[in-house]
Amino acid sequence: MPTLRFLNLEEEKRRRILEAAKKEFSSYDYDKVSINRIIQESEISRGAFYTYFLDKDDLLVHLFEAEEDKAVGYFMEIMARNNGNFFQSIQEWVIEIVKIRKKQIVQDSFAMFYRSGFLKNLSLASMRSHMDQGRRDNIDGVLEAIPKDYFPKTLSEEEKGIGIQTAFSLASLSLLQAFSIEGRKEGSPEEDTKEREVFLQKILYVFQKQIQLLEKALGGIE
Repeated sequence: MPTLRFLNLEEEKRRRILEAAKKEFSSYDYDKVSINRIIQESEISRGAFYTYFLDKDDLLVHLFEAEEDKAVGYFMEIMARNNGNFFQSIQEWVIEIVKIRKKQIVQDSFAMFYRSGFLKNLSLASMRSHMDQGRRDNIDGVLEAIPKDYFPKTLSEEEKGIGIQTAFSLASLSLLQAFSIEGRKEGSPEEDTKEREVFLQKILYVFQKQIQLLEKALGGIE
């Protein structure tokens, strides 16, 4: 995780460093990522970088934590709009992200995930533990925003948490599938667009069915 020195930097400088890092991780595979390019782009010294982060793994963990916090923040806005209806909100959340998937900021986030080899390269137990804690905090925040009578009284807090985590895992998988089809080129541009759209609708259909089954399993619908 970043040091207090980094967290205490002025907002503009923190933003510049993180934007340079995101650009680097979304442009190069993990093994090709260069701290030198990051410090040149963000206009800091190598010595300063190592007072902010331990290494590039540490930086990458922080980038993904920030991305996850933004995504959950967006989800919470949708849930507030839906008066705490979790299952309706997570379906809308996925659909809305898919709609804006071609925007550069969204493309960069998914490119960073793919190029970083995230699951393979962030294998240190301490890093995984740190990210898992952040994820638990986000789930707790979602639980607090859900009306008390939304889930059956027979469900424990642990069961509710597992249900929410499962729903987010299904959402993440569906989004990764949706973004993976953008790079496929098989026929003419028109054919490609049509085929991608059909495949995309299938992904969303399967996701919605999975969420409905999960909701039913948790006692939310008959």
